[in-house]
Amino acid sequence: MELQSRLILMLSVILGSLALGYTARKLRLLPEALSPQITRTAMIWLQPPLLALLIWGLQAPGWQTALLPVILAALILIMWPIGAGSARLMGLQRRQSGAFTLSFMFSNMGLTYGAFVCYILIGEQGAALGMIWCLSFTPMLYGLGFIIARRYGGEEHRSVVQTLGDMLRGPESRNPLLGFAAGAVLYVLLPERPAVVGQIVDVLVPLSTAIFLFAIGLSLRLTSVITYRREAVAVGAAKFLIMPALALALAWLVGYWAMEDHALLQVVFVQSTAPASIMGLVASQIFDLDEQLSNAAWLTTNLAAVALAPVVLRIAAGL
Repeated sequence: MELQSRLILMLSVILGSLALGYTARKLRLLPEALSPQITRTAMIWLQPPLLALLIWGLQAPGWQTALLPVILAALILIMWPIGAGSARLMGLQRRQSGAFTLSFMFSNMGLTYGAFVCYILIGEQGAALGMIWCLSFTPMLYGLGFIIARRYGGEEHRSVVQTLGDMLRGPESRNPLLGFAAGAVLYVLLPERPAVVGQIVDVLVPLSTAIFLFAIGLSLRLTSVITYRREAVAVGAAKFLIMPALALALAWLVGYWAMEDHALLQVVFVQSTAPASIMGLVASQIFDLDEQLSNAAWLTTNLAAVALAPVVLRIAAGL
């Protein structure tokens, strides 16, 4: 499939799914309260088997592939002081600073954006590498992210041990990890994956993305953007300028630029341009941070990411 055709597929899935969800809520065909239920169901039942099939189909991953989640963890750590320092320079209040810093640190790197763009660019291997990149996201969020959120927030709702326990017990976070494990077992025991599985994956990846984005569309609200437009612009600059520059530098340090196959370099670039994560908003809700600021940062950067996706794809294709 040519790049132009892949661009059309990507924009159709992303914009179409968001628009359908948003329209369903506005016309009162479905309630907004259904959004988290749809997301949770997809994470528990659809994403784990898809992850298993993606990992099963990896083409001889080298040791460099294992560095993908390490680079992500390093990026999150680097963006922490950048976000906190920017909040101080902008004179934000404590609760605002917490939401702002989390928006800097955590990005939408899963099948709702980053890994799906990797799939559009490289195909199934791109989706698999994109999800391997995400392996450090959940530990960093539940560990460092929640510690930071608690520091800026009000009442301490849960300890780090409790939140880590919830991560392992909760099926929406546990089952995807089991999917990775199942895929690794299949890769080792049955290295020759049937060709029909690839056709199934080509259906499940866009379908999974469409379901997640439909759920997001159900909860899409535009009112907070005007109030926090200055903060939203700052988060956008961090996501689309600072993080890609840092990520490409880290990719150079670990040798991705020197590799004959630039797939890993392309994945690093695409994932580093991902918009703010919805989990920043979730953390703001849990720890009494400024939810409206988190919502504005999430909404504006995700809409901007859709607009910038053709540019990101063309740059990545040229790396």
